[in-house]
Amino acid sequence: MIELIVEPRAVKTWDEFLKENPPYSIALDGYVLGPTREDHKGPRLNINDHDEKTPGLSNISTSSQAWIRLKLGLYKIFKENNTPKANIYVNDCDQDSSLATALLKNHDKYIGTEKESRVETLVNIENLLDITAGAYPFNPNSEMMEEIAWVFQPYGDLRIIKDIGTMNSSEMKKIIEKICERVEIYSLGKNGRIKLNTRYQVIYNGKGWKIIYELGESAKMKAFSDGIISFVSVRERDDKNLIYSVINIIPYTNLSAENFYQELNNREGISMLDNDKWEGNDFKGGSPRQKGSKIKPKELGKLIDALIR
Repeated sequence: MIELIVEPRAVKTWDEFLKENPPYSIALDGYVLGPTREDHKGPRLNINDHDEKTPGLSNISTSSQAWIRLKLGLYKIFKENNTPKANIYVNDCDQDSSLATALLKNHDKYIGTEKESRVETLVNIENLLDITAGAYPFNPNSEMMEEIAWVFQPYGDLRIIKDIGTMNSSEMKKIIEKICERVEIYSLGKNGRIKLNTRYQVIYNGKGWKIIYELGESAKMKAFSDGIISFVSVRERDDKNLIYSVINIIPYTNLSAENFYQELNNREGISMLDNDKWEGNDFKGGSPRQKGSKIKPKELGKLIDALIR
């Protein structure tokens, strides 16, 4: 009665979601624009931490929100004939979406069982990583982080070697299912451990900030640990467009988050009405998820330097 539907890069408004998706639908992590909200008549639910109007570090991850709602009785509402029922919609297979899916699909294995505290630890760590775009300065050599890296390895490995932005529904679904399996193994304490790849290269030195090229899946964590607390990270896609993550830059400009990202969209000729654009909050953000960016790192560096007060 709990189904996973993967629609890569799909983005809907709340009104479109109510009109097009059936009752018992749960949208995760950006599938529906805007803040977390629910329709009791459906029921329908949007769980999201990509709300630009909320200060970045005031958000909590989608998976944390899902966990809290599960513990507070989500499936007392989302049920049919006294059986939990949900259609889970995602547009990505990243760590947050995959963990939230694992919790929603396998809630009965974790809530109120001896596995609960271990899963809660995983949820809390992922929350800190998610709200900082992976930059939270954990010790990458700790046993705990090596275990977490193992859980999310199916996504972490692909993120560096493959363009996630071109994956189809079947490919994404396989990644999510593999992570769901690893969450279960982790909950039993039978997980493996892998060394984190934290390599990066500084390719632009700005006015108190830097652009780094990600060589490993945990590069942003290492950069922050190394004292680089304001930076833009970049990776190249298969089509040669670029994927940028913006970390802690906006507090050093004279602009609001909205105006900062509007400047970047203007440079690329992207309308602010476009669902696929530069966007983010006052701590983290990034380039368009579907098409990436055509701005070269040096050009982006000069543009941001001009915005630094």
